[in-house]
Formats: sequence, structure tokens, C-alpha cells
Amino acid sequence: MDVNNTYKDQICVEEQINLFVNEYTPEPCDGSCTRFHDKETLPKFYDEEKFKIGQQFYHKHLFSMLLGKLLGLVTLLSTPSILKILIFTKMSSEPMTAYKRYMATVFHTCVWYENDFKPGSKLWRSIAAVKNMHNAASKKSCAIGSQPILQRDMGLTQFGFMGFVIVRSELIGIHNASQKELEGFVHLWRVIGYILGIDDRFNICRSSVEETKQLCEALLERIFVPNIKMQDPQYLQMADALINGMQVMEPSLDTKAYMTYLNKLLNYNLNNNESKIPDIELTSYQRFLVNVISLVTYYLKYNVVRWIYNIKQIISFWLLRHFPFIAFFKFSYKNSYVSIHIDRKST
Repeated sequence: MDVNNTYKDQICVEEQINLFVNEYTPEPCDGSCTRFHDKETLPKFYDEEKFKIGQQFYHKHLFSMLLGKLLGLVTLLSTPSILKILIFTKMSSEPMTAYKRYMATVFHTCVWYENDFKPGSKLWRSIAAVKNMHNAASKKSCAIGSQPILQRDMGLTQFGFMGFVIVRSELIGIHNASQKELEGFVHLWRVIGYILGIDDRFNICRSSVEETKQLCEALLERIFVPNIKMQDPQYLQMADALINGMQVMEPSLDTKAYMTYLNKLLNYNLNNNESKIPDIELTSYQRFLVNVISLVTYYLKYNVVRWIYNIKQIISFWLLRHFPFIAFFKFSYKNSYVSIHIDRKST
């Protein structure tokens, strides 16, 4: 396959940045648009070998991937249009609802990283279920006179799942990633974005890793950092609910400590102090937690440390699926189990 020819019509990075920052139009990404239904076959640029390399890269750095995803989703919540949809659905504004929503998201992405990508497969059914949920939320939003889920929103959502892996890899504990691994990971998320209905103009995973990095850095500097600097009370409430809800998976999670570490990632490449997100006032314990995060992400460069934390994460996943005992105490038994209901094949 000639990958270069496959992407020959792709707009340049600067055009795409401008599309997100300055000139985007409210194009929907739901059942009301043709492309949402058209993209139910694998794209011509799909490369099975690259896709599997991307999956292997995830499993190699499982703990870091989850850390990057958590920080990425907290970053994503700062987007006003996305925040508005989430507030409307009332599924993320409290720790319990945030736990159920985001654990379902984690379980869906686990399916994407663990299965073959073929029509009718478990992975395929998982993505179909996610598209149905997006479409339902978009319809409800439109029914009350608000806007649907937009193409721009979906492109920014991709960043929440893969952005920090690409642009802040060492700060989340991914060291010495090869070009081949990064290419596979970007390719995986480009394919998933395509199947979810994201138009190529808004798909932030591009034909090269360097172009994807350039775009992600621009989104951080020109969209996410300014949004977070606004300190919108609704954003802060939603971020707190997400982090507190996910304490069921990692009890040491603390909102101020993890927001401080997130700010470290966001400010990393900003040279202008006026553009940086200001420091958060922390207790001694919260400063200790920030230092622990820094130490863990540094020592994850050693295979034995990475192996230990990956095993810890695998055990955590097993408990959350079969015996979420922390959730029993935090949210009650009836609210503890999270299922994504994709095991039955459609007829």
C-alpha cells in the first residue's frame, strides 16, 4: 500500500490548526450527517500491521496510557462546547456518575486495544455502541435547542485519548518509544477516529508522527491552555467529579495534586510566562503526591518498574470488572458494577 498516496489529499497542518482555532463551522458528527453512516467499513488507509503495533504499544505501557488518558480527559473537559453537552447529559457532574461514565469509556477502549479490527468483531460492536451513545446525546441536545456533537469536538476528543502519549510521553512514563511504535499508535487512533465518523479535516491523527505532534502542540497552546486558564467553575466541578470518581480505580487520586501535575504537562513548552497556567495552592500531602507522580513517571523507564505498574493496573481492571469493592463503599453496591453490553452479536 502506498501510504503517501493515501494521504495526498489531506490538508496541511497549518490549515488544520486554523480550522480548529479560527475558522471552524458547526458541522455535526452524529446520525444527522451522511458521513456518520458511510464510515462503517475500514478505510482504504487501514494497515493491519500498524494497527497491531499500536495495540502492542498500549499494552507495553499500560499504566502510562491510563495516566495519559486521565489527564487528557481532564484537559478535554475544559472545551466549552464539550462541557455543555456533558452538563446536559447529567452523566459526569458527580463522582458516582463520572465513575460509571468514564469506567465504561475505559472498558470500551480496552476492547479497542485488545481485539482484531474486522466488521462484526467485538471491537467493531464496541465502536458501534459508542456511536449510538454519541448520537443519542446529540439528538437530546438538539431537542432542547442546543447544538449537536460537532466534528471539531470529536477531533479534540481524540486528543484526550492519545495526545499526551505523543507530545508528553516521558512526563507520563513512556520512555524511548520507537518511531515504529508511535506510528502504529497514531495510525490506530486515526482509524478509530475515521470509524467514529470524524471527517479527515478534523481527524488530528495525521499521516506522520511529526505532523501529529505539531498539531497536538498547537491545540494545547491555542485551545486547551487558554480554556483551562479561564478556571470556569463548571469545568472545575466536572474535573473534580472525574478525578474523585476514578479513585475507585486508583485511591491515591487527588484533584489538586493531579491538576498540578496536569499543569506541568500543559506549561511544558510554553516560553511566555503570561501564557502559563498559574500554580495551585497545595497542602504538604498534595505536594508529596505530585512528587510521587514525578518519581513514578521517571522510574517507569526501567522495565521492572513498568512491569510492576502494568501488573498493578491489570489487577485493578480485573477487580473493577468482577469485584469493585472500593466502589461498594464509595457508591453503594447497586452503583458499583459497570458493563458496556457489547458481547452479543447483532443479527
